[in-house]
Amino acid sequence: MKEVPRTAWARSRAVVGLAANIARKEIQGRLRDAVSGTSDTRSLALRIEQAKLLAENLGRLKGALMKAGQLLSIDAGEFLPPEVLEILAKLQSEAEPVDFAVLHAVLLEELGESGLARLEGLNEKPAASASIGQVYRAKVDGTTVAVKVQYPGIAESIDSDLAVLGNLGRSLVTMSGRKVDFSDLIVELGQVLHFEADYERERAFMESFRSALMYDERFAVPRAIPSLSTKRVLTMSWEEGSSLTQWIAKGPSLVERETVGRTMLDLFCLELFNWGMVQTDPNFGNFLIRERAGQTPVIVLLDFGATVEFDVAFRQAYRGMLRAIASKNNKRMLDEGIAFGLIDSREGPEARGLFVEMLQTSHEPFDPNNQPFSFRDPEHAARAYDVGQRFMRSLVYSPPPRQLIFLHRKLGGLFQLLKRFDLSLDLRPYWTRMVEFA
Repeated sequence: MKEVPRTAWARSRAVVGLAANIARKEIQGRLRDAVSGTSDTRSLALRIEQAKLLAENLGRLKGALMKAGQLLSIDAGEFLPPEVLEILAKLQSEAEPVDFAVLHAVLLEELGESGLARLEGLNEKPAASASIGQVYRAKVDGTTVAVKVQYPGIAESIDSDLAVLGNLGRSLVTMSGRKVDFSDLIVELGQVLHFEADYERERAFMESFRSALMYDERFAVPRAIPSLSTKRVLTMSWEEGSSLTQWIAKGPSLVERETVGRTMLDLFCLELFNWGMVQTDPNFGNFLIRERAGQTPVIVLLDFGATVEFDVAFRQAYRGMLRAIASKNNKRMLDEGIAFGLIDSREGPEARGLFVEMLQTSHEPFDPNNQPFSFRDPEHAARAYDVGQRFMRSLVYSPPPRQLIFLHRKLGGLFQLLKRFDLSLDLRPYWTRMVEFA
């Protein structure tokens, strides 16, 4: 790939073309089924074709559009066929790279000739290619470093990409006859994406996480190199380790998987309830596992661009919502949900009832009677999906809660990871930590 499409017109045209191609394949598939009878094999082949289209096109476009594809691969993880999920998961770690010449120009513009000269042996082959930028390996004063370089024009494309996604969303809502306003959600999504495109902000949070975890041997955080970092370039220490996918493929023992799983749950609790800063991107590529002979593995944290801060008032209100769920008092759950902005007070009886049912289902993994909870429990996943879909279809006024969308996406991604680890854990200690936070 030579360069990322930059203009709003070019990117909008690409999205419209992608949607048309996916729809065309859907129609062709349904016609084939109508003529020859329903075929599970043919249906799977159709989903694979559509997933390939998404992965290839969104991976080429980068930015907000690729990020949407990454989130889809995680959010739909429980319900997509594994063959389709495998294709979409490539957006998390194997996106099509951009030519080095394009990123070299960014490096020269940001660091100047003298700064660029300090990057000894800069490897032109990217070590990683993501939605906002690419990572290269080099050395500074003999020490190996990772150099994260932002795609040119990608920050400027965020708002136009969101406008395209917003228009598509509004069209679907209009056709459904609903009155849901997604503007707040688009604003929240835009804010987080602009956060990710600000490498100076990311460096600040990297240093905050490094400071907070300095004495916790379970974690490692890269050390930033400020003199070779700007708003579009972030240079940091190179951290060794296996990707989560590679680590799982090695066949770690149950004890090792449980240790890493519990440590990831601990990290989520620390982020939200102790520090009030949560790295909200659930992409598995944001973590490495560093094995140590005879010792527990170290979790390497790599990306802090999507870090969102939650103040004490929000965290206390969130705790109040969790306590209401644990009380199993339907009225209390509904009242707290309305106060917290999870459901609009104008919604009717059906939506209100489904809202309570959805909260009850979400609490099942933490219920004392369900311990240890199996993250591979297909019945719970099916129930949660079913009630979630019925609740969303029943809504007339309530948009997705903007303050919770990324927080819960992180938690959902964590549950997906624990499912891949094939774990059954007693979650009561984590629930206690959440509801007793002060």
